[in-house]
Amino acid sequence: MVFMGSAATGITLSTRLAERQRAISKLIEILLNLRNQICSLGVPLFAAFKNIGKERIGGIWSEVFIECGNVMKEQHIDAGEAWRMAIESKGVNIPLNESDWQELSDFGEMLGKSDRHNQESILDLEKENLEMMESKAKEAMNTKGKLYKNLGALSGAAAVILLI
Repeated sequence: MVFMGSAATGITLSTRLAERQRAISKLIEILLNLRNQICSLGVPLFAAFKNIGKERIGGIWSEVFIECGNVMKEQHIDAGEAWRMAIESKGVNIPLNESDWQELSDFGEMLGKSDRHNQESILDLEKENLEMMESKAKEAMNTKGKLYKNLGALSGAAAVILLI
């Protein structure tokens, strides 16, 4: 029982790292869609957010984008403030670090404060930032993930030996 609990804890911590990497990867995919909607199709920012939230592409980010679009439209708040409010209220289920959230809140501040051409540049810049975050998350998943799994199993085995 002790062994299984320790091993499960290690696996849970490792899984969280993998989920973080997948969440960042999904957001990169969403940014490409957002860029197409805003820059190519000329969809207003709040409508693009709501569209992404309603489409299957949104994944775990759907609620955040829907909330952001709704706040922008209903409360007439700029994109930065709406983005911050949306990630505070709906982002609790997304497995990101505090530093990841800080970088994402910076993205929200830049978005919506310029014309479509500059928004395209902002989205490209954020995509590059997210790709760097994704590579760090992947590296952490590969190194720390294995460490957590092994450490969980080994600490469980050590506890069992001590109890015997």
